[in-house]
Amino acid sequence: MLWKLLLHAVDDPLSSPLRRDRVQRGEVFAYLAGIVDGDGYLKVTRNYRTPGTVHPYYASVVGVQQLWPSEAVSLFAATFGGTMMEPQAAPRRRLMARCEIRGGKAETATRRLLPFLLLKKGQAILVLEIARLRPHRRGRARPTETAYDDMERVRQAMLSLHDGSWPSVDARLPVASCLSRYHELSPDELGWSREQLFAYLAGIIDSDGSLRVEKRRVKGMLAPQYRINIRCAQVTPSPAVELLAKTFGGRLAFKKPARPQHRELVSWSLHDKGAVPAIKALLPYFRVKHLEAYHLLELRGLKAHGKQGLTEWEHRTRWQRPIRMRKRCYTPDQVAEFERIHRAVQALHSGPPSASAAAPPGLA
Repeated sequence: MLWKLLLHAVDDPLSSPLRRDRVQRGEVFAYLAGIVDGDGYLKVTRNYRTPGTVHPYYASVVGVQQLWPSEAVSLFAATFGGTMMEPQAAPRRRLMARCEIRGGKAETATRRLLPFLLLKKGQAILVLEIARLRPHRRGRARPTETAYDDMERVRQAMLSLHDGSWPSVDARLPVASCLSRYHELSPDELGWSREQLFAYLAGIIDSDGSLRVEKRRVKGMLAPQYRINIRCAQVTPSPAVELLAKTFGGRLAFKKPARPQHRELVSWSLHDKGAVPAIKALLPYFRVKHLEAYHLLELRGLKAHGKQGLTEWEHRTRWQRPIRMRKRCYTPDQVAEFERIHRAVQALHSGPPSASAAAPPGLA
């Protein structure tokens, strides 16, 4: 189908900005761990393969889903041997890129990602526990009744982690002793390098973050105020958002849910000069939001040239004596450049207005 031809138009999964010669394999895994922690999922499915089967088959699933076209999903598929699924074309919705791997491939991917996962580390450990309990090769003895009970406990624990009903972060998972305390290890204890840290955080921003140009009109100002912003928000608790604040500074803000069934959100953000070091550090690893990052740095570079205009006005003192005042301001040309960048970032955020507009012929 024609949608498959679009896959070849997307950059090679290991090309710029994550070039094979610039980024080590561990940094690719760290970046993909950030993507999985944000827009990914790990599941344990139960299926009775044939009618009349007494015991179910438990399968491991790892997947990623983002707006089409997603270079992050393409990288995930290329790294772990998955296949990009046909983009979904829901009415009035943007197309979604998705890759899902199962069985041995999912377990291999989980082993590669586990040292870098922070939010979904518990789910990854449960996937590996299913792999330990389930036979892989022909000729191995069938699992005992106890093993099937253990696999069902693992599946129930996975469901509890997904809906947030698991007792607590410190609660012991139903896994082997060799994996039971793994989720307590911090990035420092796991030996993350500085590059792996930035790669992981770039994956988090590519998933649950945003890069924006905020435009505000302030009373008394000749032109709108433009400022750049990098932001990320996730449900609490979020070690990833806390790691962003620890690495680049900034404050965490908490927002209580409007509905009882929703979970509390924690957000992190930086503006203007404070956002520049974070954007520069993460830029070599972005795959989804690298164009927004370039635009934001361009805007900050233009503002760094200073206000090149001059405005004058008369101000009357308390004795009604007029005094001629003057101060620096941005010229119309400078404001026009700021507005151009603002609109370019808005266009990147909005994307195609609907799935029917973005879908290739045959899918609309």
